Amino acid sequence: MDIKPRLHFRQLERFTWIHAEIQSGRFPNTCSIAEKFEISRKTAQETIAFMRDRFNLPLAYSGRQRGFYYTEPVHSLPWLTLTEGEVAAILIAERLAQAYAGGLSSDIANVLVKVVQSFTDRVSVDLTHLLNAQSVEPLPTSSINHEHFKALLQAIAQHKRIYMNYFTQSSGETKARKLDPLHLHSARAEWYVIGFDHLRNKVLDFHLGRIREITVLDETFEPPTGFDIERYLARGFGMIRGDGQLYDVVVQFDAYQARWIRQQSKVHKTALYEDLPDGGLRVTMQVGALEGVKQWVMQYGAHVQVVAPPALRDLVRREAEALLAHYSDAAKEAT
Repeated sequence: MDIKPRLHFRQLERFTWIHAEIQSGRFPNTCSIAEKFEISRKTAQETIAFMRDRFNLPLAYSGRQRGFYYTEPVHSLPWLTLTEGEVAAILIAERLAQAYAGGLSSDIANVLVKVVQSFTDRVSVDLTHLLNAQSVEPLPTSSINHEHFKALLQAIAQHKRIYMNYFTQSSGETKARKLDPLHLHSARAEWYVIGFDHLRNKVLDFHLGRIREITVLDETFEPPTGFDIERYLARGFGMIRGDGQLYDVVVQFDAYQARWIRQQSKVHKTALYEDLPDGGLRVTMQVGALEGVKQWVMQYGAHVQVVAPPALRDLVRREAEALLAHYSDAAKEAT
């Protein structure tokens, strides 16, 4: 899946190196290019041809110097000059990284600064204007440890088991856990590590902000047989996984609320939207976590109705009754 991006970056690296060599007064040739990047001379020649023919660079070969040079001045490579819109996009990305990238926010910000500095020879963009023209109001999120994030990335890439002290919200206790980390996942601006937990003997989600200590062990592991991250994520709702059973969920929004629901991205990977004659909207999906769906439905109050399954209707009804009782009691106390 990631072969093409890797090849693309290798090509960019070759283009950039050849350009830098020529600008420095050296004369790179197919031998030096092949040796530098451990490629064949044929591939090196194809790289030169691509730069000359596709990017219209004034490349020529000097028999005396036994290498390539520019026949006229070249200030920058064609893709190394950013437009104002591109710089604006990078600034937005930097602010989003600061807001939501968790343990990698500072690394991403530093990379984006280098991109602007390296890819734009002459910047005629008013950065102050661009900065003042945009803002990001982040959702409330939990802070996570930068080193924990990097350790998990390493462990996942190398299939290394980890040992961690983890605080469990429901019990209020911190316990030692041995985990085979499989995937890092961000949901609603919070970061989780999904992994096989040796204490519970199954795949679970762990919030990065609740990890107190972490150690990457020398032990390696193999992912559980048949584990598929896409199926795992799709069976739940948000970060609530449920009991493993899948439910056919049907909810209907009235015409008022439907206008907002339509403009949002789909609430679940399996969600299907159907316009109703009265302007309302029917949403059907297959999920395995009714508690998560209940929380989503409740935020829309009387503008949404659960059609199916009956178990979800009961969950919403009990929650509504408890809410009504709470406010009824408060009203009695006030009088």
